[in-house]
Amino acid sequence: MMGIERIIKKQGREDFYKYYLDLGYGHQAAASLALFTYGNYRFTDFSMDDLYEALCRGEEYIPPEVIEERIGGSTRRCCRDFLDPEEAFIPGADAGIECSMSLEEFVEEPTVMEMSMNFDMVSEPAMSRLPSKASFSTDEYEPIEEKNARLTVNRQTSTFRMTTNTASAGVVLNQLRNGRRIDRSMVRIEEMLNYFRYGTDAPERGMFRISSEIMDVDDERKYLYINVQGRAEVKDRQNIIVLLDVSGSMQGNTEETQAIIATIISKLGKGDRFSLVTYSSEDNVEMEAFTINGEEDRIRALEMLLSIRVNGWTHGSAGIQRAYEIGRMNYMEGGNNQVILITDGDLNFGITDKGGLEELIEQKKQDHLFLSVSGTGLDNFKDDKLETLSKHGNGVHRVVNNLADVKKSIHEEYASLVNIIAKDVKAQVEFNPEVVESYRLLGFENREISRDDFTDDTVISEPFGSGGYGVALYELKMKKGDAPIESGLRYSRIITTGSREPGTVKVRYKLPLEETSREIEKVLETADASYTDNLRLAFIVYVCAEKLRGSDKISDSEIELAKELYQQLGEPIRQKNEASLYKLAGILDKSEKELGIGIREEEEFLW
Repeated sequence: MMGIERIIKKQGREDFYKYYLDLGYGHQAAASLALFTYGNYRFTDFSMDDLYEALCRGEEYIPPEVIEERIGGSTRRCCRDFLDPEEAFIPGADAGIECSMSLEEFVEEPTVMEMSMNFDMVSEPAMSRLPSKASFSTDEYEPIEEKNARLTVNRQTSTFRMTTNTASAGVVLNQLRNGRRIDRSMVRIEEMLNYFRYGTDAPERGMFRISSEIMDVDDERKYLYINVQGRAEVKDRQNIIVLLDVSGSMQGNTEETQAIIATIISKLGKGDRFSLVTYSSEDNVEMEAFTINGEEDRIRALEMLLSIRVNGWTHGSAGIQRAYEIGRMNYMEGGNNQVILITDGDLNFGITDKGGLEELIEQKKQDHLFLSVSGTGLDNFKDDKLETLSKHGNGVHRVVNNLADVKKSIHEEYASLVNIIAKDVKAQVEFNPEVVESYRLLGFENREISRDDFTDDTVISEPFGSGGYGVALYELKMKKGDAPIESGLRYSRIITTGSREPGTVKVRYKLPLEETSREIEKVLETADASYTDNLRLAFIVYVCAEKLRGSDKISDSEIELAKELYQQLGEPIRQKNEASLYKLAGILDKSEKELGIGIREEEEFLW
């Protein structure tokens, strides 16, 4: 008899098994979740007990009464590939039949002929499901056009939509892990900055705390670090609606998405409501407002997840409408009402364009439901659509492509994902032309707004989740000497107050169920250098992001400075970031080819 531990180890599933244990699931559930994934099988009339008992049986096969996989209208059964091929067999009507094919070979990579036998198995042309060495991808991102420095005499204020999103970092780290191409449009500096953990304090009172630091680079240039830290505020009652894309393009992402959903379920307390809606060619309500009262209810929800198949086209707009409908029908007054969309964003049926999706979400959010997005996938990842959905849905955007991503972006930052504390958060920095000659906001290319938009409550921005923070970094050129400031215009001149403050930071926001903004501000009292590991880390991340963009905005001297600052980082900030810091060091030391900037799949990846 093959022991469960041996099976887990043989399949390299120890990390998933341990993770499910850490979430609080028992050995039986953790083992079953680690070894079985929704979408691979058709489970019929089973329980988690059935799965575990099947694993423990001496015959070492999965009995037909537990699992069936239907292909081409006929029922065909196959043993799990964690069984020894010489020992495993498939029980037939009268006798066992040897099986030398793994489940992945049998189910996940069917032949073109097999796929053509059953149209509803696939969501795209059959050939797109086959392994490919194609040298291109169909990912979609908003294009990025880097901005130059701005003179304060012409434009004293810098205004932008503040964000806590980290999606870009999730994409970039995934590209690095897999030796894949990195395009400039993937690298949003502000989201790279937000991904890392800083040593910031929560607000002592109020909703936000603004902190700032300044670092000298040379005689003229400084870097200004701003961190807007949100309050940790978790509602007692939760109404969570998971909207899961189960179209054919999601077939390769079931391990991660199963871990996401298991994590969400593990966070639900007594009396919380859980709904699961799936969509592909059509939408299905798998569970509606299921009340969690204990471990048995969590297991039941997971059993429902394991029964789901992956197939069909992607009618995302229908799924979104159904999820909002369920959220509205089961709305919890005073609770947290949240839709969590898990998808690669490849919407190819129904409402598919960004404008239509924006209009749909703007209409649906009037029900006071919030939509956060957990994006996942390779080659066909539609980041631009997911960014539109999360922004207009008053939610946050995370990218998850492996277990480490699940741990960080879902498990550790769950409160920030689902508990929205404020919406339409905007920032404005006013620079003093007596002190600052020019400034350049690093990143935020697609998040800049006009000065007047800052006080216009009809202009939407982005939300903050519980305990979330947004980081902004500026490159400043300081004014030298005491000469009067000229406007450059014939009929006007600059009149200043004589203040030596470099500037003021303002933040406006709305409470989740309100439509009138509140405002806070922080005066930057001095331009003297005063900084901690927070700014050191932010500068390192910025340099790495610019290098990944292939940008001409950084020099060799700045790369060398980033390396020096990396060595100076203290142990607390290193412990907060661990493996992510290792990636930063690699980015600083590697060439563009080694980093995969512009690399094609057939080229050798050197890192």
